[in-house]
Amino acid sequence: MRSIALVAVILPMMFASQFAQAAPCGLAISAKSGTTSATLLELYTSEGCDSCPPADKWFSTLNFARDGVVPLAFHVDYWDYIGWKDRFAKSLFTLRQREAVARQGSRVSYTPQLMLDGRDLRVWSHQAQFQSRVREVSIRPPRASLVIDAVASEKQIEASLSASVALASDRADAALYLAVTESNLSSRVTAGENRGVNLKHDHVVRELIGPITVDAQERAAGKFNTRRTITLGADWKRGDLSLVAFVQNARNGEVLQALSAPLCRG
Repeated sequence: MRSIALVAVILPMMFASQFAQAAPCGLAISAKSGTTSATLLELYTSEGCDSCPPADKWFSTLNFARDGVVPLAFHVDYWDYIGWKDRFAKSLFTLRQREAVARQGSRVSYTPQLMLDGRDLRVWSHQAQFQSRVREVSIRPPRASLVIDAVASEKQIEASLSASVALASDRADAALYLAVTESNLSSRVTAGENRGVNLKHDHVVRELIGPITVDAQERAAGKFNTRRTITLGADWKRGDLSLVAFVQNARNGEVLQALSAPLCRG
């Protein structure tokens, strides 16, 4: 895909979710989803793709507390062969993209590709159309609720995640995920299609956990709970990390609810 003109997006919308304020690192944080459906927006990108920087730049303008959009930037590894190895890329993210594409009856993965609530989004650079798609999600009642509790030490995150799926019809295919994202990242690219370019990134997925397994009794009751210890990477900056939780239909990719919470400040 080649670059196309971008329009900055600021959505004039109010969201009822309860947002966590970043606490000093080492103190506990808690976040709870509210009565409005948040929109999960996934960007599949690569530092080795010369069409990606404009999409990355636009993606950085998104803000959960303001826009009701939970942004996740997945760096894929299939462009690494052309000369530049993307340090944020993982084969797991490439697999996630391919599975999402296959759910839509396609075989073609590309970058930059955006998916809004599990569906391909090709109008992302057009403000009015993007706002309309987000608004369609936000007016739907959420079909799940989420609570994140966490504390970050110097070397790890202790996280507790709970989800409740309201409708029995949603429970069989419900899949719970927990992600760690990092913003304020940059790379000086010295090879490949973006050689000589300073790239900046936000909402980059550093770790993705899921689908999280629950037993049959918990699933029947629509209760999904987990506690996880996540080891911080040596180059992760605690003050720029967020925890993201979402419940997704594993069969069709539809997102039942999503939540993002800044981990700490400083």
